[in-house]
Amino acid sequence: MTARTVVVIHRLAMVAEGIAAALSRYPWIVPVATATSAAEMDRIGVRADAVALDPEAPGADLLARRLTSEGVRVVTLGGDDAEGVGVPLAAPIASLVSALVPGGGLAAPASPLTDREQEILGLVAQGLAGKQVARQLGISAKTVEKHKTSIYSKLRVPNQAAAVRLAMSDGLVPPVNGAVLGTR
Repeated sequence: MTARTVVVIHRLAMVAEGIAAALSRYPWIVPVATATSAAEMDRIGVRADAVALDPEAPGADLLARRLTSEGVRVVTLGGDDAEGVGVPLAAPIASLVSALVPGGGLAAPASPLTDREQEILGLVAQGLAGKQVARQLGISAKTVEKHKTSIYSKLRVPNQAAAVRLAMSDGLVPPVNGAVLGTR
């Protein structure tokens, strides 16, 4: 599959960057820029195959109409747009990927984590502390901490909560107690 370039526009820079980081885990999605408004996207001057657009971002309405007329796929974040191409923010990132690249056979990307790292992250997601994970797996607490550091690096997240949230929403570990977690 040919890679598709994507720009993420959200009124909150941190949200735009988080969505772009999550999208970058898919080999056929290449986030080329993030912006907080239509004007910022125009200043950047980047063009893409698709745009994930926060309808509350400044200038979003006019930008969506212009991009659509130019043949750029526009997917709104937070719900359906006038053409019904939208993704609720609470949806898993895979739903956004499917909307950005329709019909692309979009299976979730292979996990960047080793089996042991997935096992540790799954136990952490269940609420076990590092020492409890170590006891259950028969390894040292220091080894658990090394695995957790590796997990954060591979998933490009700053902490345990973000790692668990990302892993659950992307299906790397099963949800705990039926929790449904959405886009970061």
